Amino acid sequence: MFEKPQTPSTFVFDMDGTLLNEHHELSPLTIRALNELRERGHHLVIATGRHFMDIRAYLKQLGGGIATITCNGAMIHNGAGELIQRACLPLAVNEILLPLGEKCGVHLNMYTDSEWLVNAPCESMLDAHAQSQFFYRQIALQEMLATPALKILFYGENAMLQQLKTQILAALTLPIHLTFSDEYYLEAMPQAISKGHALRTLMEHLQRPLANSMAFGDGFNDVEMFQTVAHPIVMDNASEKLKQLFPTAQRAQAHHKDGVATYLYERVL
Repeated sequence: MFEKPQTPSTFVFDMDGTLLNEHHELSPLTIRALNELRERGHHLVIATGRHFMDIRAYLKQLGGGIATITCNGAMIHNGAGELIQRACLPLAVNEILLPLGEKCGVHLNMYTDSEWLVNAPCESMLDAHAQSQFFYRQIALQEMLATPALKILFYGENAMLQQLKTQILAALTLPIHLTFSDEYYLEAMPQAISKGHALRTLMEHLQRPLANSMAFGDGFNDVEMFQTVAHPIVMDNASEKLKQLFPTAQRAQAHHKDGVATYLYERVL
């Protein structure tokens, strides 16, 4: 059982499927709960697969001053928005992953320092970004091959993505980190890049301990983060496979039920 912290602690939040509701919005209750955490001296961190440019509107709603881990750990910013660390995939990875994805018939995406690039339009991917107004730009595959990426994203049916993952692991000799942020997104980052690795880097930079830290998440890109903090909290809307990986972890109600805020008010605030 998590004891209410008497000294400032760190609370880490995934966004989609966790902090955001089913409309990809911060509810008034969630905003109030996070503000109360800060008023009590606790430290907040956002840890998401989204791009830093994609979460600025949410940070503004929360009052700013929050450190962030974005692109699943490929970018780390302090609370002032200053870049602490970034990591790009080698171009040799592009040359293997992107053609494999094209052959599998999934949508190809990549995040650069400032953009979201795609090889073909896909309206269904845009819904989650209506609030942030961070939308993709379509370019030719040949241009994508020559563009350094913080991460490469494949969007499609899970069966196709599982097949693609197998092919990537068989074909690629360069080490990378592959993860599913949800069943429709397979994401590739540089080796040793994850939310967990980034959280350790961030805490060392800020000179804050991870003792008594708590993290909320719902996806497989949260696994390393859960392994890093003292108290992982798995959302009820997470997959059964993720829940089975952390059988002793506390549970929060689903994201569309204000699960994070409800948990905080019942157990922490």
